[in-house]
Amino acid sequence: MKNFLYLFSVLLFSLFAFSFVSCKKKTVYEIQPEIISETKSSHNWYYFSENSFVKIDRPQNVPSSIPKPWTEAIRISSAVVESRTDFEMPKAYATVNRSGILVFNGKQAFIYNDNRIFSGRTAGNMVFAQESPVFSVYRSTFFNENKASFQAEHPFLISFNTQQNISYPLINIENLSLGKNDEIIDFIYDGKFWTCCVKKTDSEKISFSYLTFQPKENITLLSPYKASEMLVISDTDVSEFRNARKPKKFSSAPERLRELLQTIPKNVNFSVKVSSASGHSPREFIKSNNPNSETEDISAKAMITDTWIGCLFNDGTLYLNGALFERPLMNKGRTFGIRLPKLPANYIYGDFVISGTMLYASWEETSFYKTNRSGFISVNLDEILYK
Repeated sequence: MKNFLYLFSVLLFSLFAFSFVSCKKKTVYEIQPEIISETKSSHNWYYFSENSFVKIDRPQNVPSSIPKPWTEAIRISSAVVESRTDFEMPKAYATVNRSGILVFNGKQAFIYNDNRIFSGRTAGNMVFAQESPVFSVYRSTFFNENKASFQAEHPFLISFNTQQNISYPLINIENLSLGKNDEIIDFIYDGKFWTCCVKKTDSEKISFSYLTFQPKENITLLSPYKASEMLVISDTDVSEFRNARKPKKFSSAPERLRELLQTIPKNVNFSVKVSSASGHSPREFIKSNNPNSETEDISAKAMITDTWIGCLFNDGTLYLNGALFERPLMNKGRTFGIRLPKLPANYIYGDFVISGTMLYASWEETSFYKTNRSGFISVNLDEILYK
């Protein structure tokens, strides 16, 4: 067993996180020895403003705006890291809801807007299919005032071309034999099948159905003009969808993740969503000593790549192990603990990625199901891990 760091201290505090239907209080376990303070120059803050991002000294100084439901707010809604075998530095990508695609390339970050696709639609669920970033969009009949403006185009699955930096539709709702008022609000992609949750709105009545489809060829070669003929579609039910989405026990999580988090006290419960570089839909695992306890789990996001693994908790506690691009093993192969700058009350960290030696992590201010300020932090890991 590896000789992991044990010089960690416990700090418990409360903050708010949101879900689809409720506001839940989280208790977060913090590890340190390396705390990134506000006085260090190894990090920078950015916030989203319309179709761009702006540098700021700290999140609480971002101009306040009218809080919006998380489905309507400009925020990072999903993020992925690519896996490369050509010795080029892996890039990372994120969907910025209502705005565009954020591309991280080492120390550089760019946002590529596309109002044609992102305006009036909720974007997220980014995965990799045939080595290309793919994500979904849907419109909310509840929040969109001008429903008629979406009748001409009704996309569901979108691909981001990493060479031309443009987003283009692969599959429209009609390609799946769905009606003009139907929306796919969620899906799980396991590398072969796409299992979808369909929201149907008919005369203000809402119902749900479920389907699974499989492309006959490389899905990134499809277009709405020919997708209908290239998909094998079958009906499924809520049980199959829930089973695909249902969290698994942490004991069945990938071994590298279990080793990474083994220093967390056994009496601490947490949940973690795990993504793989150039991978499919995230998998969720829960560690719970008492399933009947009312104590809320700590939430985290984890990323597994060929050379490194990381896990970021929503209080900013980050575990890292392995080697970054063109760098030796960090901390002589032992797990390294980093504490990102502490956020103000009601703020949380979310998705994170690493490109080269730069860490990018989303942050946002939340209140129940609404989001106010949002953005991301960049951290130069060279100055922390390899100093």
